[in-house]
Amino acid sequence: MLRKLNKKVDQLFFVLTARYKTINYAFCIFFIFFSFGSPANDFVHGLGDIPIFKDMQNEEDSLVLFDKAEGRFAYSEIIGEYTVKEIEKFYNTVLPNLGWKKKKKNLFKRGNENLEIKYFIKENKTKVIFSIFPKKN
Repeated sequence: MLRKLNKKVDQLFFVLTARYKTINYAFCIFFIFFSFGSPANDFVHGLGDIPIFKDMQNEEDSLVLFDKAEGRFAYSEIIGEYTVKEIEKFYNTVLPNLGWKKKKKNLFKRGNENLEIKYFIKENKTKVIFSIFPKKN
């Protein structure tokens, strides 16, 4: 009799523990997806995995994308009030962690694609231009 009671208690405990864990997982998933800002604003438009430096902004209507037999072409711009040195240091640190290998100053390679970054300063703001294009054979 005592064994049956222990077995019932164990089953009840297991059900309650599983239910508790499920609620915790659901809460964590909800928190992860809905507590942070829009993920689309954290990356350069059209370039998927390339993050925006600090609070720089995507330039409206700057995105150009098209695919060809040789590969994809992408062009996008961001702008903000930071120095070229700060921005360059950020991308030189972050891009290798995303699989981009530095070929030369402001030019990176990943797979069959090249990423070129250009910097322009106008009225105390720095504009950063990202261009992705296929690697030439």
